[in-house]
Amino acid sequence: MTSTVLVKDLLYQVSTQLHDMAPQFTRWTEKELVGWLNDGQRAIAKYMPSSCSRVDVVKLVPGTKQSIDLIPSTRIMPGDGSTPANVYGIAMLDVRRNMGVNGLTPGDVIRVVDMEILDSIYPNWHTKTGKPSQYAFKPVTPTTFYVSPGVGAAEAVWVELSLIALPTPIVSTGNLGFGGSSTVVISVADTYADDLINYILARAYMKDAEFAANSNLAAAHTTLFTSSINAQVAALTGVSANLQSLPMNPNLARTPG
Repeated sequence: MTSTVLVKDLLYQVSTQLHDMAPQFTRWTEKELVGWLNDGQRAIAKYMPSSCSRVDVVKLVPGTKQSIDLIPSTRIMPGDGSTPANVYGIAMLDVRRNMGVNGLTPGDVIRVVDMEILDSIYPNWHTKTGKPSQYAFKPVTPTTFYVSPGVGAAEAVWVELSLIALPTPIVSTGNLGFGGSSTVVISVADTYADDLINYILARAYMKDAEFAANSNLAAAHTTLFTSSINAQVAALTGVSANLQSLPMNPNLARTPG
């Protein structure tokens, strides 16, 4: 998944529809809109995990056991060429190949293997170190996987892997307005840009829901968002997510900005 939609361009569309361009962010601040953007990205990721799929080069930790719960920025080279940032994984999909001691040198493929087979044939496989040639994982623990042989304590081993991660939070910098120089992009696939716009607009109009017109607009954009997500989930799985209201967590801590 590679995003190209600039956050500033998406917020420009939102502010334009809100008639909040004289100047921008007068009634609905940048920080508010960015907060709702992050909420929308998390909502989309919850029902459409593929929206946050990615392929990165990751430095493994010593031993056989590996985790994508938190991949620090110092151990990742984003596949989309973006600036490295902490990545919080939801599910590991595939370990593809070795990438050398520098993360830049494509090497041998890494094949998936049944952990029970490794346990049966090589009971001591967790004690071996070297260049990984196999990996094993179980869907019941989607953020943990094992490599064989394991990584030595003094070795630098980078691999290319595909995973699903939480959307990277967008930080309100004060530079995301019309004419701003920010090059930050949304953290979900570009195809969800219209869903994000509808989500943000619904939340924005809820702010002034005591006015009948804005209450109606909030309901309309909520329906546009939920209908779109329901349809997309049904197209992929055959079963609608049956969203009836706007997913949100008002107690969720905001990204500093």
